[in-house]
Amino acid sequence: MRSTVLFTAGALLVWATFAAAQPTPKEGKKDDKAAPADATKPTAAAEVTRAKALKAKMSVDFKDARLGDVLKEFAAQVDMRADVTILWAYGPDFPYAKKVSYACKDKPLEAALDELLKTDGLGYVVVSKGGDKYDGWVRLTTTGERGYEKGAEPVPPATAAEEADAVEKLGLAKKLIEAKKDEQAKTVLTFILKRYPGAKAAVEAKELLAKLTK
Repeated sequence: MRSTVLFTAGALLVWATFAAAQPTPKEGKKDDKAAPADATKPTAAAEVTRAKALKAKMSVDFKDARLGDVLKEFAAQVDMRADVTILWAYGPDFPYAKKVSYACKDKPLEAALDELLKTDGLGYVVVSKGGDKYDGWVRLTTTGERGYEKGAEPVPPATAAEEADAVEKLGLAKKLIEAKKDEQAKTVLTFILKRYPGAKAAVEAKELLAKLTK
């Protein structure tokens, strides 16, 4: 039986009664297999969580409270202010019973989570997997993620200056290829991919590098 614990928010006016009726959560088992996030093709449920729930403004003031109770209040405020429901799932060893002090005013949930969880290296992942019962939920972890699985974080777009440099380097790589200097071209193309992964030129650089390494 899976021991991942789920929390959902009711309306704020009835939250106190609802929360009091919830059982104490249990930690996830070490061998639990959580669904990985699909950062390239997010599901509709994951998009709603990112675009609405994580953008909802939080205002709280907790002193020496259980971490799980702070998260319950976040869920209640998301329900009231964004008119969507956010569902928490505790990953293995997540310290939901740890006492914390945290306060913020009109801060987006994603920023509040960043502040609340960073002290202990905790994290969260928006589950994005169609057909999975946890799709769109937020899995709380002990491994420092910020919304995405490790290695699946979105690449920020390149600046104008970075794009220009990437295009220049791409041109150099093409000239090296024409001159039959494939090894040197590989070095330049690899540099583009590592230095400017968010550049449009990086797409062509990746294709050229793939052809050279066949």
